[in-house]
Amino acid sequence: MSSPITMRELAPQWNVASGDDGEPSALLGELCRRFGGEGALLFRIRVGETPPRTTVLVNSGIEESFRDSVVERATGAIVNRERNEVLPMMIPAWRVGGASAFIYAFPGCARTHGQLVTAILAVEQMSFAAIAEAYLAGRCMMEAFDETPIGRAAGPDHPRITVREQSCLAWTAEGKTSEEIGIILDLSPHTVNHYLGSAARKLGATNRMHAVAKALRLGLIERPV
Repeated sequence: MSSPITMRELAPQWNVASGDDGEPSALLGELCRRFGGEGALLFRIRVGETPPRTTVLVNSGIEESFRDSVVERATGAIVNRERNEVLPMMIPAWRVGGASAFIYAFPGCARTHGQLVTAILAVEQMSFAAIAEAYLAGRCMMEAFDETPIGRAAGPDHPRITVREQSCLAWTAEGKTSEEIGIILDLSPHTVNHYLGSAARKLGATNRMHAVAKALRLGLIERPV
């Protein structure tokens, strides 16, 4: 009996390189070719918003007329789960070319700035082994994508705060003072205050805690690791 494939073994093949905007689309295309999909989407569900707001980040091969329906069906199935699970889902869809269609939704880990989802549209039903391997490949791709600048970028309607501003806001959310944040980030308290003031202005906040609340609500920061 062969041993199961692990994420560690698949990760190098499906990693998204930082700064390569075209690579996620190419990887989604490869995912479809390998596992029999007609097309695939990578999109983000904003955590904690009702109704859930979604943003399509990458589209590979799915017609615009189908795109919103795929996202809507996948999002509904994911958010209606009783627990925040990240198991793959097979969702019956519509008839394409006279055959039944399926949406295979692979949710990533939910983060404060949102939850990534890979959705594959397929005419033929995938085998259990193919679903399992596609799910692992999708998870590897999403976790790598989430660490790239394009993956973590705010939407067009969100303020553009810098990495330093994000770090200072995140540590402020943990109750750290400017002096403590300065020690953690190797900055002077004056510089920390500058970053927090700049972030507050961009967010239209009256003080640092107001800025933290706005940044958390917009998904611009999460708890520091």
